[in-house]
Amino acid sequence: MKLLSLNCPSCGAPIESIVNPNQPFVCKACNSTIVSTDWTTSGELICSGCRTVNAGKNTYCDSCNARLQAGCPFCYTQNSLSSRYCKQCGVDLRKAWKKQQAWLSEREQHEKERQTKLQEIKQDVHANLKRLLLQLDDPANHPMAIPGIVYFGVEAIEYLTALLKSKDIDARYGAARALGEIRDQSAVSALVETLNDEHPAVRFFALDALGKLKAAEAVQAIGDLLSDESPNVSKHAHDVLIQIGTPEAMKILREKNHPKWWLFGT
Repeated sequence: MKLLSLNCPSCGAPIESIVNPNQPFVCKACNSTIVSTDWTTSGELICSGCRTVNAGKNTYCDSCNARLQAGCPFCYTQNSLSSRYCKQCGVDLRKAWKKQQAWLSEREQHEKERQTKLQEIKQDVHANLKRLLLQLDDPANHPMAIPGIVYFGVEAIEYLTALLKSKDIDARYGAARALGEIRDQSAVSALVETLNDEHPAVRFFALDALGKLKAAEAVQAIGDLLSDESPNVSKHAHDVLIQIGTPEAMKILREKNHPKWWLFGT
């Protein structure tokens, strides 16, 4: 097995340059100083020449047959595995490598614990988001729930677009309002479908969201609502087309003979 790629342990960015074992280098993404050790936590040894992972008892690399060496944990000088003392700083290598292995094992355990904690936090975050989404079924909750949902940004998009098909009218228009505040283009297609909702409040806030998104691809569907049975919806469709302001939007207004279209385009 060979190590073909490395990622910065601090920021996760890929390490593009060639990294020599036990030689400090700086991550270009976050400026962290990193040392890529030639020892693994299981006691295996990484060949400094070809990056093959070898058993800790190997004297020669299984892949390239080079004599295996390991860096001094203190001065990073490469030493033969049979050496007792570092040829550069004189440290007892046997003791130093043993401490190094213990430190690597401890670091691996800390990383596992960190990942577990991050997963728990992520689950708590999703639980909080879902609690806010449940509050959309009551308009009285919207002034508090919608800003809270917007705080989650794109993480909330999938849940909100699903809510656009809820049986609860209040949840549907609350979801449309939230999508308009988040303003992420991935919600456009779901909002366009919602323009056909049976309830005028839902159609109104779907229109409003598309206007905030400047959704040029939605102007035809918005134009269909210029003759909506709800005066509020039809008027808002007119305002949203002006808000989007593309030539196609202006053309639709001209064809529908809507007043004052000429103030905004030709």
